Amino acid sequence: MSDGETLQFDDLNLKFGQIVQFHPNPEDGADRHDCLLMGCLPGESLIVTASPETGLFPQVQEGQQVIIRVMSSNGVALFPTTVLFISEMPLYMVYLDYPQAIKFRRVRNASRVDVALPVLVSNLHKRALAGIAGKISDISVGGARLELYDNAGEVGDEIVLKGKFQVGNIQRVLALRASIANKQRVSEKSFVYGTKFNEADEEKQLILFGYIFNSMAFGNVQTVS
Repeated sequence: MSDGETLQFDDLNLKFGQIVQFHPNPEDGADRHDCLLMGCLPGESLIVTASPETGLFPQVQEGQQVIIRVMSSNGVALFPTTVLFISEMPLYMVYLDYPQAIKFRRVRNASRVDVALPVLVSNLHKRALAGIAGKISDISVGGARLELYDNAGEVGDEIVLKGKFQVGNIQRVLALRASIANKQRVSEKSFVYGTKFNEADEEKQLILFGYIFNSMAFGNVQTVS
């Protein structure tokens, strides 16, 4: 699949019980809610309900135009749809028109997003180099560009960068492992580092992917203070 490809619903290989994001207002990319994919009537409709984590579903009405967003391991899919029917018994279920064309945008390791995300960096090989303040100035699923206010190590060193990563209304503090790929000294107390992520924790990877996909899908730069 290439950037900007149009897919069919079956190409997404979604599983029932999977969490997808529901946008009740297509004009407001920030207004989004997790929901649960309950079922599908091929060619007819999709069935979604509230996420078990929140138990809440945004207020919608029949005939309303909405957007569904799905994140996968290699990209993000978006498709508009219409609320066909709302059932409240035996539980709250929303029936959506079956999508005919789905926009998919692949996120590659080389796809970078400009951000301004404050971080603290610590060197795993040199304990004296810990808690160094700075920011991520751009990021991809493969690594990040760091602008730091002090020396954090040399090429080949392993580091941990800690920051607040936000996806929609969810914010998590992550400590991501990385290695220094290149280093540039800008001034006596200012350094720029290119890093490569070595993080093996799948939950952390998922949040990182969501952060990047969200920025790419909606064309906005996320900053967290």
